[in-house]
Amino acid sequence: MTTKQEFEALEIHLNYSKSSRPDKVHIGLVQLSTDHSLEVDWTKLSGSSAMVFSSRVYYSSIMTSKALNDISQGITAAADLIAVGLPMDVMAFGCTSASMVIGSKKIEALLTIHHPGIPATNPWEAAKAAFRHLNTGKVSIFSPYPTEVNYPLYQELRAEGFDIPAIGALRIQNDTDITTVSLDSMIKGVEKILDQAKTDALFMSCTNLRILDHLEKLESIFDIPIICSNQAMFWHAMTLAGKSPKCKGFGRLLNS
Repeated sequence: MTTKQEFEALEIHLNYSKSSRPDKVHIGLVQLSTDHSLEVDWTKLSGSSAMVFSSRVYYSSIMTSKALNDISQGITAAADLIAVGLPMDVMAFGCTSASMVIGSKKIEALLTIHHPGIPATNPWEAAKAAFRHLNTGKVSIFSPYPTEVNYPLYQELRAEGFDIPAIGALRIQNDTDITTVSLDSMIKGVEKILDQAKTDALFMSCTNLRILDHLEKLESIFDIPIICSNQAMFWHAMTLAGKSPKCKGFGRLLNS
């Protein structure tokens, strides 16, 4: 048997030089254990412009304010597991309703406590930035959430100066069930919402809602900008990194 010393003498010692980090936006993403849609959508959006490095945080899937707030306990630990040793350009947290309940400032602090100086985003903050970018004062809402979540969402948007002409709610109680909402249900729901009042844009909330691939179809049918959580957060992350987040085929926001 060859000894370690004998093997070491057989090894050819090689030298190497270091290459630079790939010239793409590096996004560190903390997503929920129950999310089935976000990373699939972001794979389509990132293309050749960004690299996404993710980890997950536990969520019980129950759509209550307490359960959503409890997610905050694991965000920092999840952020610390993202591509250790690789610098990020932006940090992101992937849950619209939890971001609203926990608060964007706290989310940013939890994401960046060990990543100082890095900008951070979440779908709730990104959606509001998108509304302002598109100059939409009146924003109607398509929500999969129960009333316990919809009421503060409505109140907070009103407090930030947005007019909410209509809000439609599926009132789903578990996050994982949101992934099962059919396109036909979404089209009928949007039609019902937009029949209620004139609006400048529609927000389809939740990172688990499988709407990204159908945004342009709905925008064509209803002739109105439609913003969804995964689209808005990618747009905002790229914007924070100083890049133009243009992705054809995924709604007006990413073509603006």
